Amino acid sequence: MPDTSLSDPTLEATIGTQAHALATLLQATEIYQAFVQAYQAASHDERVRRLTAQIREHHAAMQRNEGDFLAHSQAQEQLMDEMNALPVMQAYRQREAEVIHLLAEVDAVISQAAGVAFARNARRSGCACGH
Repeated sequence: MPDTSLSDPTLEATIGTQAHALATLLQATEIYQAFVQAYQAASHDERVRRLTAQIREHHAAMQRNEGDFLAHSQAQEQLMDEMNALPVMQAYRQREAEVIHLLAEVDAVISQAAGVAFARNARRSGCACGH
């Protein structure tokens, strides 16, 4: 019976090559490219940057117990609502949802082939319990 553990250098190299090929294919999809463009547009938008900085200021103040916690929390929520209402952020959220759907489809195919929930079991864990 062939050795199928990852201690087999040939198998490990093959898996690494195939994983890299899959990543390259995913990066080449229109869905991923649109996501990257939307992310870059949001990241470089001055209104998003300004609102993000204000949100961080309120968050930091809450962490340091400065001022009225409830007032900071409400201000932070209002700023987040304002930011999420921006067309650039709405476009980003739409593209993000599309790329998440694509990755979920890939996970479903791999999970079916492997016979185990792939993404849920592929994450790093400090113990056998999955945490």
